[in-house]
Amino acid sequence: MIMRRRIIAGLAAWAKRSRPGSALVVLGLLAGPLAAQPAPPSAPAGQAATDLQARSAALQASLVELAGRMANDPRMRGLSAQRRQERVAFVVGNLLFVLGHELGHAVIAEFDLPVLGREEDTADVYAISKSLTIVNNELSHRALMRASTAWFMSARRARREGEAPAYHEQHGLDQQRAYHIICLMVGYDPDKFKALADEHRLPEDRRRSCARDFHLASRSWQRVMEPNMRAAGQPKAEVNVIYGEARGSLDGVALALRDIRILEHMAEFAAEQYRWPAPITIEMRSCGEAAAAWTFATRTVHVCYEMVDEFVALFNEQERDVRTARRGSRTAGSRNVPRSAPPGGAAFAPARARP
Repeated sequence: MIMRRRIIAGLAAWAKRSRPGSALVVLGLLAGPLAAQPAPPSAPAGQAATDLQARSAALQASLVELAGRMANDPRMRGLSAQRRQERVAFVVGNLLFVLGHELGHAVIAEFDLPVLGREEDTADVYAISKSLTIVNNELSHRALMRASTAWFMSARRARREGEAPAYHEQHGLDQQRAYHIICLMVGYDPDKFKALADEHRLPEDRRRSCARDFHLASRSWQRVMEPNMRAAGQPKAEVNVIYGEARGSLDGVALALRDIRILEHMAEFAAEQYRWPAPITIEMRSCGEAAAAWTFATRTVHVCYEMVDEFVALFNEQERDVRTARRGSRTAGSRNVPRSAPPGGAAFAPARARP
């Protein structure tokens, strides 16, 4: 919840996300019986699909190279090569989820979509479902897992610091957002993500209902966006990227993110997929706090460089919790006393970055 509040705190300085009087996003526009299976989700075809996977592979490879180059960065100093790769992958995976979430807000506003529920939940569903049905590769799947871990760690930090849940906020609680990611992943492919569900002790009956949740969400997004999809051969809309001012130690962060072309990765996806009614911009810059937003007045997705330090802090807390759990397990084992796993179980173990 602390992470959510830090993000929300940065939004007041920006314009509201949507134009006055416009309806915002989508989650239940089904026709026919609810139990019916959805039509196959829209996906890029031919050369577009090949380009998308090639960009993902290039971004994945660049993370390993970036971890090597950042050996002397204050955020990475003293870490082994493997731990640097884990930290870089965790931060970039979470940034991709944030960018996908804010792109969801952009899609909602620019295409004047109806919203049947909270817009923040729907933007999460957009980021999750597109990662599963359109991108649908190891990079996108691991980004979702790392995003869920970040939300779990934010919830744990809030409990440790005695922060009461803010039930009135426009976002779901951190732990709910984490389980929402896991639920839709399990709903998409219960076999592939069974280990993830087991780690987080997702009940069997919920796993079954997660399948319905995923089909409902993916079909709804497909139906509402079908008129706005770019056909093969149509010109691409203008989606600009800006790596803005970076202050202090964040200058190195900005250079690193520019090197791996993280904004171009998202911009090319957006331009490839949709017939945008007007040019949009995706920008990163220093804001003085960890925040992200879609600003309708300027048609810009903003993500603050300070988000990197927030995700580094969460990753560090994750590592401390893992070390504490391991020490406790060794102590309990030496006494032959069974010990239950900490909340979340193996979910808090660092994910392994792959080249």
